[in-house]
Amino acid sequence: MPKGYSVRSYLAGATAARVGDEMSGPALLLAGLAVTGSATGASSLLAGITVAAAVGGPVLGALLDRAVRPGRLLACALALYAAGLAAILAGLGRLPTAWTVLLAVLTGLLGPALSGGWTAQLPRVAAAPRLPRANALDAMTFGAAALAGPAL
Repeated sequence: MPKGYSVRSYLAGATAARVGDEMSGPALLLAGLAVTGSATGASSLLAGITVAAAVGGPVLGALLDRAVRPGRLLACALALYAAGLAAILAGLGRLPTAWTVLLAVLTGLLGPALSGGWTAQLPRVAAAPRLPRANALDAMTFGAAALAGPAL
C-alpha cells in the first residue's frame, strides 16, 4: 500500500473487513442450520472456514511480503473471500454437505487477509513516529469488529 493512503482510510477499511469477517461465521452457521436442518453440517461449515485460516495465514503472509503491490493482493483475497461465501450460500441445500464444507475450507484459506493481512500493511501507511498509535488503533478495530460483527 503506498504512503498516499491515510491511517484513517486504512482503519475504515480494516474495520469494515473485520466486521464482515466476524459477521460471516455466525451467518454461515445459521444459514447452514436453516437450509440443511443439520447442526452437524452447519457446525462443519463454520469449522471448515475457521480451521483453514491456520494454513492460509502463513501462506498469505509470505505472498504479501513478496508482493510488489500488496494492496492489490489483499483486495483480490477479499474479493475471493466474498465470492467464496456467496458460493457456499448458493451451494447450501443444492450440493452435498461435503462439497459445501470443502468450499468453506477453501474460502477459509483467505480469511487471514481480513485480519493479519491488513495489520502487516500498517507500516506502509503510517509514518514511523505515528506507528505505535496506529498499531493501538488497529488493535481496537479487532475488538470493535468482534463486538459489532455477530450483532449485525
